[in-house]
Amino acid sequence: MRSSRYPFSWPISPESIARETALFERELADAEAAPGPDGRSVLAARYKLGRAYRFVGRYRDAVELQKLNLEASLRALGPDDPVTVTTRYELVRSSMSAGQPPRGVAELERSSADLDRVLGADHPDAITARCFLGAALVRDGALASGRPLLEQSLADSKRVLGPDDPDTLACRIWLAMAQGLDERVGLAFKLAKRAMAECRRALPPGHPVEIECRSFLGTLYQATGRVSEGIAEHKRALVDYERVYGPSHPLVIGERAQLGNAYMQAGRYETAIALLQEAIMDLDRLLGADDTVALCARIDLGNALARASRTAEAVTALKEVSADCERVLGRDDRLTLSSRAGLARAYALAGRRLKANVLYRRVLAGYERTLGPEHPVTQRYRNRWSRGSHPR
Repeated sequence: MRSSRYPFSWPISPESIARETALFERELADAEAAPGPDGRSVLAARYKLGRAYRFVGRYRDAVELQKLNLEASLRALGPDDPVTVTTRYELVRSSMSAGQPPRGVAELERSSADLDRVLGADHPDAITARCFLGAALVRDGALASGRPLLEQSLADSKRVLGPDDPDTLACRIWLAMAQGLDERVGLAFKLAKRAMAECRRALPPGHPVEIECRSFLGTLYQATGRVSEGIAEHKRALVDYERVYGPSHPLVIGERAQLGNAYMQAGRYETAIALLQEAIMDLDRLLGADDTVALCARIDLGNALARASRTAEAVTALKEVSADCERVLGRDDRLTLSSRAGLARAYALAGRRLKANVLYRRVLAGYERTLGPEHPVTQRYRNRWSRGSHPR
């Protein structure tokens, strides 16, 4: 049961996705009508449809289908059957996309270990799972463990799947992201540009992996002050995402929020606010207000309001998202600290220096506790405030 990242045939479009999803649904209905002696045809059809639902952004539907599939597989085949462990991994992936599990990375580690043990460490599914685990660890702030895992997974993927496989190229992008999150922007840029060149050479034009790389390049351009180039890359990524998925997919809405962030950095605050407000409403409808992409967009909206001198609105928005980040992610998560930093800045811009300074000290203590006093993020935050420019 090879769990390719892309369950649909190329070229992918909203029309082809709808057509093939309907075929998967009919395939499941047919299998359920004549399940056979061991029910494996039903398990396979349900698994395939669940992956399709995840790809098209129907995360909650994917979770419900894979939960049902896992329960049936455990009953019929046992916990160590390849179908069971592969289904468990797919359930974890879908649940993380839906923002549901409180211990998503821990469950992902368990599922990845099961795939290694049952399928073998060189099985394509096991390699892809380790690569995704490395990316999840990095996003969760565990750079010391996530980055080496990505490096090893990339080597394994090139050896087993080949250098041009979409999963190998995706691992390249995630490794570049890891370098960027560790403040190694120059190295991240070099890796991301190499990954984009490889995507253009090896993949059809507009492949989802290439779009993902383009979006990340836009973020790197922003990080190096080349904001107009960042806006251009995010615009192209948004157009390509819409062409593949249609206008209502979570990836499309998330890219719209990224474009809003870039406009904010460029000083086009009202344009940024409009884009972010629209994205937040759509994300709330599709994924819920507690989804991490929605939380990021809400932080950006608060910061954009502050920069547009709409400080009362900014304080209200940032107080709300800061409380939600702490409730969902914990007090020391990077998003929580980022939301508090934005709130401190909003207080300062509103002339409420005492509140700003109290919150600043809490944020700085959080960065020192989680990243260390010498980490570039910690130092940058400390230096900006000491210069009176206030953290952004």
